[in-house]
Amino acid sequence: MQTKSRYAAFVDDAGTRFRVDRAVYSDPAVYEAEIDAFYEGGWLYLCHESQVRAPGEYFSTLMGRQPVFLVRKRDGTVGGFINACSHRAATLVPYQSGKVGTFTCRFHGWVFGLDGRLMKVKNEESGDYAVDPRAEFSLTPIPRLAIYRGFVFGSLRADVGPLDDYLGPTRPWIDLLVDQSPDGLEVLPGSSTYVVRGNWKMQAENGVDGYHVSTVHRVFAATVSNREAKLGLTGMARTESGRLTGNVASGGYDFGNGHMAIWAQHTDPTKRPIWQQKERLASAFPAAKVDWMINRGRNLYLFPNLLLMDNPSTQIRTIQPIAPDRAEVTVRCVAPVGESKAARSARLRKFEDFYLTTGMATSDDLAALESTHVGGHGRTARWNDFARGASAQVKHGAEDTDGAGIGSAPDAMTGNWDHEIMYRGFYRNWLRRLETHA
Repeated sequence: MQTKSRYAAFVDDAGTRFRVDRAVYSDPAVYEAEIDAFYEGGWLYLCHESQVRAPGEYFSTLMGRQPVFLVRKRDGTVGGFINACSHRAATLVPYQSGKVGTFTCRFHGWVFGLDGRLMKVKNEESGDYAVDPRAEFSLTPIPRLAIYRGFVFGSLRADVGPLDDYLGPTRPWIDLLVDQSPDGLEVLPGSSTYVVRGNWKMQAENGVDGYHVSTVHRVFAATVSNREAKLGLTGMARTESGRLTGNVASGGYDFGNGHMAIWAQHTDPTKRPIWQQKERLASAFPAAKVDWMINRGRNLYLFPNLLLMDNPSTQIRTIQPIAPDRAEVTVRCVAPVGESKAARSARLRKFEDFYLTTGMATSDDLAALESTHVGGHGRTARWNDFARGASAQVKHGAEDTDGAGIGSAPDAMTGNWDHEIMYRGFYRNWLRRLETHA
């Protein structure tokens, strides 16, 4: 008889019941296992190609606890390396982004090329090396690097499966963003980083939680409505907020591998920057795809660290765990290349309104998540419930005729973003991955 792993006790997946032990948000041993299995043991989003556009442009980040950087090499490809000098481990990239001709170690002055090769050893002639250091001490590459439609992913394990297989049916959802311009997407200058006093999974859950919207964001909806009426705003100066205040068509998706998504119908898509491109999109793509692009707001979560959101504005949100009770979140505005000046300005204003901590929505999310973290320490009440929608009709794969219109076949979906079907997929993947890694 096979003995259950210690992680199995955290998930109660029995019949119509689905509960998760609140200890998964605070247990230090669980946190360490997650970093090993997810952030250092599988595919992880690293950056967008537009952030390393020209040779010598670099972007530094973390893969779990390990510092890494991406760089556009002279041959035009993107390379990725451990951000540590091969001599004594000093970081080579001191900033998040920049442009260089070579990488020079600030400690002992070793110099590396954009392809990671060791080019110069200070005082090499007096070093009395037993081997040729240039042959032995190049930078360590990230074991696996792959790109899908401009999004750069990496893995610290060389034996990880193909990225396309990992992304699976989420790829058409990524395409809905990228195909908004024939020249793809670009990450706009600037970012906002903040720390959530709570576990990283809370941020992942909240990014695709339609149930909280009308409660947590009702003040935002009322404020933008009053502002528009008072100032007489028209066109893209207004903000689409129908999903925040009323019952609109919506859906929730479990894509497998921990990936999740929600969407909701826009009540007035003329407020969105993408509306300006409606005719061009209609001539280039099937009607179903254009409908998904223009008439539906979408939040896509790619396990474990990326959220792509296309609602009042568009953003890339990354999640970096710091500790069991801390997560660092960074948001960046992403936009179709070549959009009009008016559309770009509207996109940025909407981004500031909703997604920045100085805006009117993210601060409310933070308050809700941090109160959830505090309440989670009431361990006498052990379980978080994720059974909402358990008796609703669930569609799988080809049964989802709506998703079939964009070529997406989910593991499971339900026609209500209030339901929690996607979390059940998330935690089943969470459990499988931890047990496999252990």
